Amino acid sequence: MKTSEENNTRESETSPEERINLSRFRWVLGAPYFVEGTMSLTEIPILYFIKFTLEMGGAGGQLFDSLRQIGWFIKPVWGYISDKVPLFGYHRKSWYVLMAFLACVFWVINALLSFIGLKVPSVYLLTFNLAFATYAFVDVVCDALMVTYGRREGKVGAFVNFQWTILAIANAGSVYLGGWFETRIQEGIDHLWLVFLLTGGPPLLTAIVGILFIDETRVEVEKEKKERASLQDFRGRVEKALRWLRTAPASFREFRRNNRPMWFMMLFIFFWKFSPSIGFIERSYLIDVRDFTPDAFGIILSAGGITFLVSVLVYSWVVKKIPSIGWHHYLYAMVALGVITFPLSFYLYLNPNHPWWKFIYFRIPQWLNPLPSWNRYEWFRMVVQVTLGFATIPAFMIPLTIAGETVNLAYAGMGYAFLMSLSNVTNLFEGVVGAGLYDLFSKPSMRGLLDTFQASFLNIAGTTDTRTLILEMFVYISLFFTLLTIPFIELLRRELDRRGIEVHLGGGKGA
Repeated sequence: MKTSEENNTRESETSPEERINLSRFRWVLGAPYFVEGTMSLTEIPILYFIKFTLEMGGAGGQLFDSLRQIGWFIKPVWGYISDKVPLFGYHRKSWYVLMAFLACVFWVINALLSFIGLKVPSVYLLTFNLAFATYAFVDVVCDALMVTYGRREGKVGAFVNFQWTILAIANAGSVYLGGWFETRIQEGIDHLWLVFLLTGGPPLLTAIVGILFIDETRVEVEKEKKERASLQDFRGRVEKALRWLRTAPASFREFRRNNRPMWFMMLFIFFWKFSPSIGFIERSYLIDVRDFTPDAFGIILSAGGITFLVSVLVYSWVVKKIPSIGWHHYLYAMVALGVITFPLSFYLYLNPNHPWWKFIYFRIPQWLNPLPSWNRYEWFRMVVQVTLGFATIPAFMIPLTIAGETVNLAYAGMGYAFLMSLSNVTNLFEGVVGAGLYDLFSKPSMRGLLDTFQASFLNIAGTTDTRTLILEMFVYISLFFTLLTIPFIELLRRELDRRGIEVHLGGGKGA
């Protein structure tokens, strides 16, 4: 493995033209992630929109909040189209620009629907997902370019770190503004349609960057015609699909044998990411029971975004300076941290007189308190999110780097998109499962289970409130799935070692 000093020497030897091209390429990689970060402008307004405008309950709101991300799931389809279907003579550039423009169009449609006062959840599910589907297409093209160029130059890890740095900056600012806008919406000063309209502006930046900076060789005319003709041959496609179905079992077994790293990567991503989620339900609880305000959500999430940025920068520095720290070392440390700190998850459900508060509660002098209107739960949420977020956030980047190092370059768009789509599908699945479990635990037939939990030592809050009891149960469920990741980390590590695949978190090439 090359040392960071050798890598710095190599970078210093690049020509001015190469440095200019790299700078232009960073714009291509960074713009989509900046735009994805600005999408967080809608995060808090949509939370209140679901709860108060659409008037959806806990399980229903959780389900809606999860399903509005479906647009991200068709990334493998976008990857196939990007790899195989040229548009106006280009496989990457034209799709990148077109979809960025369409993202703007769909957010304008969301703004119009909100402006006329439409309150039909199914319509918003469609329009939100159309907007997210265009983000997903741009993301696929961006990642395909990143994998191709990054593998050639030995910079996959460095490019992933750069993309997530940009995302963190945009996310921190956008989510804070979203909380500020929601406060003004609650006061009747602003309206939700304005937030949607503003969200449609940044995608235009991506379109401009694509036009100016993507340098792609145009597909030969004859080759383009041939590819289009093959796509228009419906009968041939049907016959090919039928042949594929007949050979699918054998093909799958062959794929599993020949692509064991990809197979283990799939299992790893799923189990690393999956834990039944109750994000909307918990936030709704914090609004109703702990008096959280839109401004508080905005500041807390923005602080988390700033922490994300700082942790990414520190992580990038550490992996460059200490290349001996392997990816699996980080992930095992994240599991250990999750186990050690899991009791902190109960504090939001503990009443102020609970004895656990004696260990951590203290008062800030009024003249030192920048947020005197905040209660202990708002402060606790921010401090814990900032502290733990700093330590755990890099774990989200490691699977991306591993995926970039293992995907087949011949299918860079489709292969990388498939792995990332699996991550998105897992996010939706955990939200749907969380909604289903919450609904199940809320049923009268489950009263016996809740009574048993309530009377046990596991009921840390000592509560009789049904919603609080269920939320406590989810803390234990989350701990179980955290521990479940351990065997899959080890399986992936052994497979990569067996194949001789090195994962360079800092972006350096092996010797």
